[in-house]
Amino acid sequence: MYTVVWTETAEKSYENNLQYLSEYWSTREIRNFMDKVDEAVMNISLNSLIGSVSEENYNYRKYLVVPQIYLYYRVTSDRIYLVSFWNNFQDPDKLQKLLT
Repeated sequence: MYTVVWTETAEKSYENNLQYLSEYWSTREIRNFMDKVDEAVMNISLNSLIGSVSEENYNYRKYLVVPQIYLYYRVTSDRIYLVSFWNNFQDPDKLQKLLT
């Protein structure tokens, strides 16, 4: 099992997604998202190759957390770095910049 490291960008994007949910959705949806994130992180820590290779940068992988959000991450020999919780409705050029 790998050590999972949350980058500052991952923490910020996670919080931004929670903020959005709190403004437009119910507590149930917020809890569901948080549970899905916990599940995603656990799955990735147990099998680092579970996510598909990112088309934007082959050094990163992505894991579908909920239909609108991918978790982008990078694997090293002993760690998994969570990079971003990316909402699929965002500008893809920003994702490209983030992963370079």
